[in-house]
Parts: sequence; C-alpha cells; structure tokens
Amino acid sequence: MMSPGIGAAPPQVATIDRMKLAPRGHALLGAAAASLCYFALLLFSSAWLPIVWDEGDTIARAELLASGDWGTPDQPWPYTTVREGHPPLSGWLIAGGLKIAPRWLSPLTQARFGPMLLFALAAGAMFYRLERDYGVWQIGVMAMAVLITMPRLFAHAHFATLDGPLTACWVLAWATFAPACRDWRSAPLFGVALGLTLTAKFTGWLAPLPFLAWALLYRRTDALRALAIGLPVALAVFVTFNPPLWHDLSDGMRTFFALNLERASRPGHNISTQFFGQMYNLDHSLPWYNTLVWTAITISPMSLLFGGVGIVSTVRRWRTDPISMLLVLQWATLIVVRAFPGTPPHDAERLILPSFAFFAALAGVGIGRSLYRESLLLPDKIIAQGWAKVGMMIAVTASTFDALGYFPHNLSYYNRLTGGVRGATALGMEPTYYWDSLDQQVLTWLDEHTGPTEKVAFGSAPPRNLELLHRWGLLKKLPGDEGTFRWYVIQRRPSGYRPQDAWLIEHATPAFERSVKGVPLLEVYAYEDFERATEATKPQASP
Repeated sequence: MMSPGIGAAPPQVATIDRMKLAPRGHALLGAAAASLCYFALLLFSSAWLPIVWDEGDTIARAELLASGDWGTPDQPWPYTTVREGHPPLSGWLIAGGLKIAPRWLSPLTQARFGPMLLFALAAGAMFYRLERDYGVWQIGVMAMAVLITMPRLFAHAHFATLDGPLTACWVLAWATFAPACRDWRSAPLFGVALGLTLTAKFTGWLAPLPFLAWALLYRRTDALRALAIGLPVALAVFVTFNPPLWHDLSDGMRTFFALNLERASRPGHNISTQFFGQMYNLDHSLPWYNTLVWTAITISPMSLLFGGVGIVSTVRRWRTDPISMLLVLQWATLIVVRAFPGTPPHDAERLILPSFAFFAALAGVGIGRSLYRESLLLPDKIIAQGWAKVGMMIAVTASTFDALGYFPHNLSYYNRLTGGVRGATALGMEPTYYWDSLDQQVLTWLDEHTGPTEKVAFGSAPPRNLELLHRWGLLKKLPGDEGTFRWYVIQRRPSGYRPQDAWLIEHATPAFERSVKGVPLLEVYAYEDFERATEATKPQASP
C-alpha cells in the first residue's frame, strides 16, 4: 500500500506499513494533543532547570535584536558575520517569545518560551508524520514517549540556545518532505522548514544531504523536484532572516562559512572535551566512533534497544521500506559527519542533538515492528496485542524512572550500561559540562552564606549568565563588584579546569557540594583555599 508520498511496501510482505492509514483528521488531533502535552511538560519543568552555559549570551543577543538597537558601529548585527558566525533564528525565537510569554512566568522561562513552543510544534509534526506514514498510532505515541524520556534531549528542548531550535526545524523539514514529494505545491512549505534549519545553526546546512541521498538512492524524481523547489526557498529564507546579507550577499556568505569552518585558528573557539580519560579538541580529534558512543551511553537501555531494532530492521529491508530509510538517513547524517576529523568535539551529545530526535522516531518504529507487528501475525491477535501494549508500557515506565532519577541535572545522565554517572565518571567521562548544576539550591546556599559586603568568584563561568542571575535577583553581587571574595565555585568539568581547580579538588574540602547519584557536579570552596591553590600552582621561577 502506498504511503502518503514517499514509499510503498510490496503486497507479499506483512508489515505495519501495509495497515490502513489513519484519517488525516485523526492524525491532526493526535498531533495537536502531542504538541500541547509536550509544551505543557516543558513549561512546567522549566522552573527547575537552571540557566545553562550559552543561554546568557544568546538571551543578551536576542534582547539586542528585540530592541532594534543594532546596525551601528557600536552595536553591529550580532549574528552570522560576527564572532563565531551563529545564525539568528534563536534570537528571533527568544525575542518573539518574550513578547507573548505570560508575565507570571519567571524571566528565564519567558526567554525560553519561543524555543519551547517551536520544539513542541515539531513533536506534534513528528507524531502526525509517523501516524500518516505507518497508520499505527502506537508508533507515534511511543516515539513521543522516547522523545520525552531522553533526559539530555528533553533538557535541550527547554534552553534558549541554538541546538533545540535546530533539532525542531530539522524535524519539521523531514515532516514536510512527504507532502512536497506528493504535490509540488507543498514544496515551498518544505523549503521554509529547511530554510529555518539553515537559519538555526551552521550544522543545519547539512540537513539537505539526507533528502538528496534518499532521492538518489530510490531514484525518486518527485523528491528531486521537491528539492529543486525547496532549496531556493530555503536559501531565500536564510537571507531574509539576515539583514547584513541583503547588501553584500557574496562577501557575507564567505564570512559566514569562514567563521564556522576555521575555528581551529581561533583559540577562544577551540574548546576541549574529556572522552574516556583523554583530552580532545580541534587539533586532536575524537575517535571516529565517538558519536555512536554518545548515543549508546546517553539514551536509556530500553529506548536504545528499540531504536536499534528500528535501524537494523530498516537497513535489512531498505529496498522495500523507503519511509523508514528516510528516517535512518536523517539520524545517520550527524552520526557520520561528526565522526570526521576536525569537527568540534565539545559538550558531549549537544552537537549531534538532531540525531537523537530521529532516533526517538526510529525507536517508535522499532517498537512497532518488534512488539505490535508480531502480535498481528499471531493466531490470537487480541491477547497478543494486549501483551504487546504491556511490553510498551514497561519500556516507557523503565525509561521514565531512569530519567526522573537525574532531574533536573539531565545533562549528567548516563545509562545503566555505563553504571550511570558514577560509572561513566570512573571511565573518564565528564559528569557535567553546561553549568546546569548552578541551580536554585546552590544559589540559595550562596545567598544565605554570603554577607552584604562579600561576593562570589566562579571558575570559568559564563559572564552573561552571572549578569542575568544578578539582574533577576538570584545573585547578590557580580565578581567585578565592590566587596571581598567569600567563596569560589567550580563545576566538575575536567576539560574546563584551571590549575587551581584541580588543586582544590585534590587538597581542599568544599564548604558545599551539589551532586547527583553521589557524584559531585559543583563545589563551593572558601576563597582562602582558592588563594592557597593559586599560590601552590604558581609557575616556579627557573634557578
């Protein structure tokens, strides 16, 4: 039976692909419910997730964008052709969200409102596409369940940064590709979604590759036609969101690509990471298998199992299952490209985040194939389907409890295959990387134990984050304000340690510690201990 625009299964194969497709109205209702539930969950949980590394800087740029106070020598356009060359979609989303977010929300949640809303819409689009493609609502439901119970992906879906919007737009591009293949009049909508992906982050410029590979693999002229229409629209969207390109497109694009491809020559953008006890950066690339490892150790075992089933079963029958193969190609794009030498290695799974969303969809397909489909082939289908649903519930429940054990420090999640965060840390992985351990509990302790004339120093903390915390009344003084230092705070990210940090961890006792599963994520030391550490790590003069 032909799916909606992108594939067919031969009649002799008994698969979920042959089942009667859900009516469009039912799929739309399911998608709306999925979006609403996902957004409500993001909105409710945002208050517990502290501001993370890139949020302060991203929010500051968005506020400049919203004010319209840019375009002068003193305040240039803050995206695309300056600094690290990030495109501006996150800024537009944050600026728009700040205008429509309810005032009773916290300032941080207001800034996150736009990115969270976009991610929820993408989740609904994924549900709709899966139900229309496979005709089995259980696949969409299970994909949503996996999407929610991936702790690290769920955390990034909140943040007012670049990676959540990139993931959402990439999913939207995939969801709109099938209608574009079926009817050329839908191709501009696919082009808009693809253009937003390009505008989300430089990584988004890889998004056309899996669509092109799929069209060539299956010799699909309708897919090539969709790309021929969609790609120019996507480029027009990118230029539209970037005013500096309006006046000098060629020079602006050269600058944009240079800023993103030549980071190794700029020390401030060559960020290290620790991977199984070794340090890596742009000059010393991670092993090629690093993306597979991040997938294998930061997704719960049940989700990992069913996602693996979805990938393996699709690849084995790729000739007769183009629908699922398109999902596999979306997932594999960043898994492969990020394995190349010279690609940025830092921040664990963050730089391959879109692959996690497509892995969730493949887990839904895997569950449908391994449980639900097999139940349809048994003599007593009613009983078999009941047991299949029980198996699905067990899978979701196990993943949910696994994820809740780390909340709100979702970015420290490692699965049970590594022994959790404790086992992963013993193996030489970083327990945290994004300052999400500087939560309300830590800020409350600092507030209660810091006098009116005292202040706090932070090791390698993002200054914009501290400024926002001070503006919101969560941090009394900034490090540069008048006063005497009382405390020194570090996060347990080995690749970001200063010499004093390593000395403190080995020789001093923290006054306060924030941990998860017994593993320290953040420590507060007396400033006198930091001064001792500075003296002890001072370079010795040659005799």
